[in-house]
Amino acid sequence: MEGDKLPNAVQESVIAGFVQTDQRELLAPFAERYFAAVKGVWESRSHEMAQQVAIGLYPALQVSQETLDATDAWLEAAQPNAALRRLVSESRAGVERALRAQAADAAAAR
Repeated sequence: MEGDKLPNAVQESVIAGFVQTDQRELLAPFAERYFAAVKGVWESRSHEMAQQVAIGLYPALQVSQETLDATDAWLEAAQPNAALRRLVSESRAGVERALRAQAADAAAAR
């Protein structure tokens, strides 16, 4: 998020290595940093590099109402351009779908 010297493929690999499904607890504190930095990353990097960060580092593994609320608050406050808004909104939709699936699974298990 802070450095912009990595080549595209290396940045993509770093993001993939950072976001591990079995490390959700360790990733949780980074959600706030994502929202604090993503707009600046979007405005200062190439489209490809910024898109990798916007999608790849979105806290999608933090499937919770808190993630939805944080995303909604960021969308309102940051007023990102249309492209960044779409990417973040699509990522948010994934979290929303996961929450609904978890609720359906819980209801079916009763």
